[in-house]
Amino acid sequence: MAIAFDTFSDGTSGTATSITWTHTTAGTDRILFVGALGHSDGTDNITGATYNSVAMTLSTKSKGNLDRYIYLFYLKNPASGANSVVVSASSSTEIYGVSTSYTGALQTGGMDASVSTTGTGTSLTSTLTTVADNCWTVLSGWGSGVAPTAGTGSTARTAGIPRLFDNNAAITPAGSTSMTINLSSSVAVTTQMASFAPAPTATSGKNFLAFM
Repeated sequence: MAIAFDTFSDGTSGTATSITWTHTTAGTDRILFVGALGHSDGTDNITGATYNSVAMTLSTKSKGNLDRYIYLFYLKNPASGANSVVVSASSSTEIYGVSTSYTGALQTGGMDASVSTTGTGTSLTSTLTTVADNCWTVLSGWGSGVAPTAGTGSTARTAGIPRLFDNNAAITPAGSTSMTINLSSSVAVTTQMASFAPAPTATSGKNFLAFM
């Protein structure tokens, strides 16, 4: 089954122990991603994210030379319909969050591959090597005080903080793949990138019997 973009939410932000917003999922073989950004004091105090009260899994997190930690969470087979996303912290702090969802994703196991990348400049390229054929990639990125825009291999999906991007295409054959984000001025920038595999294509009973 081919992966396809479902929808996005620009999320919300606040100084609190948690923030909440609504994300609506639809379709089959769903997967949900949440990008989160922590406090400017550089502490790693985001403790988790949930969707419809179900805990999401942390794919990657890092601060690099950015002044804040940036996180990428995911949840396979999230509840369909409109449900609450909650990002929590260990103490009252600045929290930012956004979300995207997709259909046609493999419903078992973790991410196909993932990587954290950091740098300083007017662009940053993140590269990983996919394992499964026909994966998509998703990326959560932010610069110090500068919102990133889509570069080569990237499609912007959110306009909140941080920004979520994807590659908007099946990667075939599997192998090294890159996503670039651009910034309007030279700043510190950090990204969390992951690839996710497609759900297996259903085999009809008729075709199955033909091979018996």
